[in-house]
This record gives sequence, structure tokens and C-alpha cells, in this order.
Amino acid sequence: MEKCLEIGNEKFLLTRLDSPERLDEMGALRVLAWKDEQGISKDFFAQNAWIDSDDQRAFHWIISKDNVIVAAARLSFHNEYNTVPHADLFDENALGTFNTGPFASLNRLVVAPSYRGYNFSSVLDKARLSFAEEHGAKVIIAQPIASRIKPLEDLGFICIGKIRPLFQMPERQIYFMVKEIL
Repeated sequence: MEKCLEIGNEKFLLTRLDSPERLDEMGALRVLAWKDEQGISKDFFAQNAWIDSDDQRAFHWIISKDNVIVAAARLSFHNEYNTVPHADLFDENALGTFNTGPFASLNRLVVAPSYRGYNFSSVLDKARLSFAEEHGAKVIIAQPIASRIKPLEDLGFICIGKIRPLFQMPERQIYFMVKEIL
């Protein structure tokens, strides 16, 4: 899947990757984009790339310019809540009526610092939500930082709590949001 995006006089390409062939580039972008943010682990972000085992089994979207990735995001599917990334950091009982899979999980949204403000987060959110709905997710889970709560609420998510800090971002509050697909 590819879609051309034109923003101002610049042309970009939105692509869903059918296999994670550009993981190294996405992992390097994650470090580049987050290493100077407040509340993160300087030791963790001293590495060259942030790639984890969930990347291998997830779906990925990238936005590129001249074949260079400037934004990326992933989506993973789960039949059981306990396999959702960072499930151990949020009490499953707090899901209440939303604890019926299959689940889709939005993760690792990242935009290169020089391309923030291009609305790429919204483009990536909408692409992933559409894919999750088309592929049978009943509940979509997001674990955003505070600045992402309002854009996700505008897409129908509700905030149901906070998760315990990630070891990669020990001083950054992450929230737990869900969207039920009817």
C-alpha cells in the first residue's frame, strides 16, 4: 500500500510495509526523535536504534521523502490482552468492558524533529485505525504521552488511566486509551 502526500511544495510517500525490511531505519529514527526529549533514559537512548521483539510481528507504516523515512508507526494484533506491548504496566482489570479481543495496539509513533508540524501523526493514526478495523480488531489500545491524548480523543479513543513508567522513559507519564470498534 502506497499513497502520495503533498504538503506545501513537498512530496511524501505513505507506505505500509508488508515485512519489516526497514526496521533498522525505523529504529534509528526512534532514537533520533526521542533522545533529546525530557524524561527519557539517556543510557537507553545512547544506542543506535530502538527495535524490540514486537517489531518483527507488527505492521509498520512509514512516511518517506526521497526514500528517507521521516515518520513511522506500528500496529500489532493480539487475541489476549496479556500479549499487548507493555500489558504488564496497566492493570487488565481496569479494562472493564473493553477486555474483549481481538485487540490492536498502536505503538512507536515517531516523527523526525525537522518534520514535526506536518500532521504526519494524524496520517499515521488514520491509516492504522482503518487497517485495524478492516482486520477485525474489537478494541484498539493506545499508550500515548499527554500531547497525544486530544488527537486520539478526536478519533474516538477514551482515556481510562495511566500506565506505570516505561524503563526507556522513566520520568515521562504514559496514558492508557482505548477505542471500541462496534
